[in-house]
Amino acid sequence: MTRARINAATWAVGLTALCAALAWPGATPGEARTDDRPSPVKVSSEPILFDRDKPDKRRYGKLEWLGTLRLTSPLPGFGGFSGLALDKTGTQMLAISDEGRWLRAEIVYRDGRLEKLGNTRMGRTRGLNGKPLGGKILADSESVVFATPGALTGKAFVSFERKHRITEYKVTRQGLGAAIRDLKLPGRARSMSRNKGLEGITVLRAGRSKGALLAFAEEYLDEQGNHTGWLIGGPAPGLLKLKRLKGFAVTDLASAGNGDIIVLERRFRFTEGVKMRLRRVKAAEVKRGALLGGEVLFETDDVREIDNMEGLAVHTDAQGRDILTLISDDNFNRRFQRTLLMQFAIVE
Repeated sequence: MTRARINAATWAVGLTALCAALAWPGATPGEARTDDRPSPVKVSSEPILFDRDKPDKRRYGKLEWLGTLRLTSPLPGFGGFSGLALDKTGTQMLAISDEGRWLRAEIVYRDGRLEKLGNTRMGRTRGLNGKPLGGKILADSESVVFATPGALTGKAFVSFERKHRITEYKVTRQGLGAAIRDLKLPGRARSMSRNKGLEGITVLRAGRSKGALLAFAEEYLDEQGNHTGWLIGGPAPGLLKLKRLKGFAVTDLASAGNGDIIVLERRFRFTEGVKMRLRRVKAAEVKRGALLGGEVLFETDDVREIDNMEGLAVHTDAQGRDILTLISDDNFNRRFQRTLLMQFAIVE
């Protein structure tokens, strides 16, 4: 049996147990044992290869692999990361989990490649009442984006599914702070599936809708089978679509330096395991009523070292390259899944 089939079988066993857990909106993992106040947390970073069969390979399609870290922590609430933001230098990160927590950390590099995380700190995501969000229905955050590109403090937006909403937060150097308000969502967004809601959001940095918030559901399909999204705010808010390719679901969005949109997608089947794909949509194409297509930058399955890749951030390095940073959601299923942080550079 190949490693891909072994991984598929492992995912199948793990997911069977996981489904029952996800259906129960009870306490989050380790909730009773975790202090509500932000605090330092021990996180171990293990560099791993992306392709164990070809350890020297770096080029994959239009991407150059810049390293992968497997992240572990003794804290029961560590994991489930579904959204990611980096500052303009790529050295500071904020990740959010779908169990109502956030992780603030410094990214340490060696010779331009990921080496480890430092100064790691975690806290609870809070609601408009100032209290920590409790239960899966309220705490299922999926994506985070800052109003100012390259900032990691100030105003940020966080999308939630199950109870679908986008909440504006104040972020300080200490981490995700007070919830300020919920944005008004388009009426049609309220009819999304409970567990396939607002999975990816980004602020547009160029094009006709510059300044608008672009939001896509994980798998809210129209009559033609395409993904449904919205432009919220900006000069021309409204509905738009993304062409669905080979059954993949949207898991996150990020805006590149020139305003193009990078889409992170995932597909899971019991018979084949997990796959991931990165797609690029030109900024000029993003407008109300559009059907977006885009260019596939890279697609792979679990023959390579991936997991349930859910969070995406983009920053520009000193060479002017767009650097894509991805994080995986382990579903708190540590026996079968992993929290991975990986980076790629777009190389034309």
